[in-house]
Amino acid sequence: MSAPAPILSVVVPSCNDLNMLKFTILALLDQRPDVPHEIVVADSGGCEETVHFLTAQAENGVIRAVLEQGNPGRAALMNQGARAADGRYLTFLNPGMVVGPGWWEAPLRTLERDATVAATAGLILLTDGSIDHAGLAILEWNGDGDGNGDSGRITGRSIHAGKPAGTAGAQRSLYVQALTGEALTVRAAAFFATGGFSAELTGPNDPPRDMAEGDVAGVDLCLRLGERGWNCIYRHESVMTRLRANGRGNGEVTAQAESDPLTRCWLGRVQADFVVCPDGVVPQENGHIRPYVEPVIRFSDPGTAGRVHPVSGSASSAGPAPQASVVVLTHDDLAATRRCVGALLQHTDDRHELIFVDDGGADEAPTYLRAMASLETRCRLVTGREIQGPAAGYNSGIASARGRFLVLLDSDTIVTQGWLERLITAAQNNPRAGLMGPVTNHAAGMQKLSTVGYDQETLSGLSFFATRHAAEQSGRIDRTMRLAGFCVLIKKELIARIGGLDASLGQGGYEHNDYCLRSHLAGYESLIVRDCFVHHATNAAGAEADVDSLEQIRVGWELFKRKWGIPAATACNAPIDLSRILAGGFDPGRHFHRLPGQDSTSVGVIETISAEG
Repeated sequence: MSAPAPILSVVVPSCNDLNMLKFTILALLDQRPDVPHEIVVADSGGCEETVHFLTAQAENGVIRAVLEQGNPGRAALMNQGARAADGRYLTFLNPGMVVGPGWWEAPLRTLERDATVAATAGLILLTDGSIDHAGLAILEWNGDGDGNGDSGRITGRSIHAGKPAGTAGAQRSLYVQALTGEALTVRAAAFFATGGFSAELTGPNDPPRDMAEGDVAGVDLCLRLGERGWNCIYRHESVMTRLRANGRGNGEVTAQAESDPLTRCWLGRVQADFVVCPDGVVPQENGHIRPYVEPVIRFSDPGTAGRVHPVSGSASSAGPAPQASVVVLTHDDLAATRRCVGALLQHTDDRHELIFVDDGGADEAPTYLRAMASLETRCRLVTGREIQGPAAGYNSGIASARGRFLVLLDSDTIVTQGWLERLITAAQNNPRAGLMGPVTNHAAGMQKLSTVGYDQETLSGLSFFATRHAAEQSGRIDRTMRLAGFCVLIKKELIARIGGLDASLGQGGYEHNDYCLRSHLAGYESLIVRDCFVHHATNAAGAEADVDSLEQIRVGWELFKRKWGIPAATACNAPIDLSRILAGGFDPGRHFHRLPGQDSTSVGVIETISAEG
């Protein structure tokens, strides 16, 4: 029986460094991955002893050898090895890299579970136990303009370089713009679609560099992957040791001449993580370096638009997936539901689906929604006996949604022309953002406008006001820690990481505060999209309903405090010190909440009604 095709190909470039090559191969043989794999060594052929060693290893079936003539350089050798490899994923290892136990598990798990990731690399230590690589930061050198050569350069620098291996910041996985190419695991489809390593940037004899500086070929590849919409992830669980320091220096921040290839390609083209100027190192608020949380939910449509992926673009039997799914939670108010539905049908085009969630209310709204869903192909109705409370209702809608973006919308809202396109545009233009919300006439917090130019009772002038407001605020966004729950767009990739709303927090609205906090812990921002306006009806309920609402808020606040360890004496609207919570980071065991259908106990009977039957 023939051996299974490799899932992982380990590619090792060899340029007259036989001793280090032997250490790397021996470590790979000692720490073999538990998946089908192969070792491919691409050698420059410049050393007869190395050729004999590789030939013998290939004859024994230990490796596959690719022997090149001349010395084309490390990047070219890695490309040659990759072309000869058969794996779905490629790990590039420089000679002298000694892999540790389970080194392959976190990188492969990330690439298998997260369709947005193209490249991963782990923690690399030096023999003295100090950090050599924990992800790379992109630095732009502004200098002082006196002609000293330090102005206008781009480099990649290792995060936490020279610090002890146990440094807290190095023990957390991160989104980064760049990783070292000397110990890099890449999705093969993304690697070849991007053109592989740029051999033009490196020659046969790469100049030495400071131990803290990232290799040019690896930085450039990661930046090109990023331009195509892929993510690069540092996984701290994968540990390797470099047997020797690379080049000179003590890890201090200094600009080197070898950064010129990166500067020529990327100055003015990439957003730096830090700017180095005469006054020091200035962090940039672009959000490229942030915590990474692995997906827990595996959606059938990974939402990899704009990326090259072997399974992207496939259509399900139900037809092409909608771009967005709008989940509307309805209440026992037929008039408000009719107004909401009418505005949605008028101002939401056919690329999106509308999902209405009803908990079996007593008035005529369910009958109306059932009839409407049977007539409109883009509309569906989700009902269920076990849907109790807003969070459970929204979760039921999310579980049945097919769109790349999901919008949670209350039925006491009126959307306006272009509302969803503006939210989606903000989501696409801000990779770090996970939640987007519009401005409105009625909400707590920063989303409420001080004045609006239309009649809030009759809605006369609403359309004109929303159009004028959109033109005046075009493209403007504000970052916030909290978005009101009346209308919020969620990226599906965020749902994959943190799940749905926490239904255990009662009905006081704290499920939305909780979701924003969990999103922030997972490394995502919440944005107020200033050019998007959605009308939100004011509370016209009677005193008895007001009393009930206040009690729900009180109960929700107590549950929220208990969940997050906020002091019990903290009043409802008092300032909260989140430093301890934020320092703790995201814990999937505590902060991920399952959606209906993910296990046998999460929901009761859910019925979906649509025009397609």
